[in-house]
Amino acid sequence: MPFTGSAHSGNRTPSTPGRITWVIAGASTLFLVASVLWWMSGSSPSAAQATPSPTTDTQASAVEVVETNAPSTADASTTAPTADAASAGAGSTESAPATQPVTALESPDAASTASGALTPATRGTSVNAEPVIVSAPATGETIGDKGPDSPAPQPARDPLAAAPIAAPTVDLPTALGMVGTDPIAARLQLTRLIDSGTLAPDAKRQAIDAIATVNGSLFFSSTVNPADALMTTYTIKSGDALSKIARKAGMAADWRMIMRLNGIKDPNRIRAGQVLKVPTCTFHAVVNKSEYRLYLYAGEGSDRVLVATYPVGLGEHNSTPTGAFMLKPGSKLVNPEWRNPRTGEFFKADDPKNPIGERWIGLQGVDAGNSKAMSYGIHGTTDPASIGKQASMGCVRLKDADVEVIYEALTEPNSTIIIVP
Repeated sequence: MPFTGSAHSGNRTPSTPGRITWVIAGASTLFLVASVLWWMSGSSPSAAQATPSPTTDTQASAVEVVETNAPSTADASTTAPTADAASAGAGSTESAPATQPVTALESPDAASTASGALTPATRGTSVNAEPVIVSAPATGETIGDKGPDSPAPQPARDPLAAAPIAAPTVDLPTALGMVGTDPIAARLQLTRLIDSGTLAPDAKRQAIDAIATVNGSLFFSSTVNPADALMTTYTIKSGDALSKIARKAGMAADWRMIMRLNGIKDPNRIRAGQVLKVPTCTFHAVVNKSEYRLYLYAGEGSDRVLVATYPVGLGEHNSTPTGAFMLKPGSKLVNPEWRNPRTGEFFKADDPKNPIGERWIGLQGVDAGNSKAMSYGIHGTTDPASIGKQASMGCVRLKDADVEVIYEALTEPNSTIIIVP
């Protein structure tokens, strides 16, 4: 008879391996299912528990920084400099914006030239600044720049192709005697005598003084001599301004010249019907270095006449170049700023200490000997004692009152400036 305990133990022993196999199979199945689920979800338990790599974090942070700091399209304009900011450095050639006209800026190598010529900044009152229009135009009247009264553009002149100066036909005593009877003929003959180079210094001074007397009424006054080919008259119309009158009359001079000749103090206080004296000539200049004097002429060739002479200061160490010059395009400035090319010191407009005064006229050489002379000009001065001396950085300087006349007379591209030893 079998024992109960043995019989029970005997029945359990054969079933143990089957149960273990079932448990292992079940666990494997669960693990397989779990693995499949993790794989399908794109995650790995080991990856989820792994420490993030520094490279991944750094790249993520960099992207966030770029996205945070990059301006949006709407804000992009705030990062660009404004026009005012771009022009803030206009006092030097290096910082002048590319779109700004050259207007009296010197060539980049100006400071390296032997003379170190003066360098005005680009800012200042434009030569084309116009006064306020006198009054409203009459009904139906056209006052624009276009129309039959607008002069045609004047072609550039060749300064080396001027007609030769004619010889005088009378001697000095005869010319002096004509001043009271025929001032126009006297002025012409006196000019030819001066230009001939035959007068002794005292006689030349006498001729210059006589011309100054003649031009006191013929030129620098509102009186018009009908026989004077250098002048005409213009009757102001409603809506006119002096700058417009200058264009309509075909003036080869600045409109401020009209104010000077007619004694006008305020360009806005002119009236319709007023008759003005207006020059019709082109002006030229000759600078005689040995005399420290500038000669201002009206007309050219055999018909040119001397208008006035002014003492000048020249470049130290004889640095003012010689030859034929014309005005540098866009170079005329009223009340200019200026930076000293040697020291870097900057002078604002209206600064009473500005060494170049209230006017700047840039020059450029036009003959073979001075074609690279682009860094010189005619200007005023705050040091009148330097007139008659070699004291500038190469430029021609005049007293402030004198340079205003030269500024009004010389124009681009019409005027020629000859500098002789």
